[in-house]
Amino acid sequence: MVRISKQAERRAKCPHRPRPPAVKTGSKKDELAEGYKVHANSVADAALAQKIFIPKRLG
Repeated sequence: MVRISKQAERRAKCPHRPRPPAVKTGSKKDELAEGYKVHANSVADAALAQKIFIPKRLG
């Protein structure tokens, strides 16, 4: 019996063959009380915070 190479083994497999579904690896949904991640505001005054624009990235 001849040992088959990994490359030949891969070529012999049908890519459309039905397989059992793979385990999901995506991110899990966070258990957040408010429904969003709470963060500290950079401006303490609420009226001033609505008027100014703070970009997400500087540069």
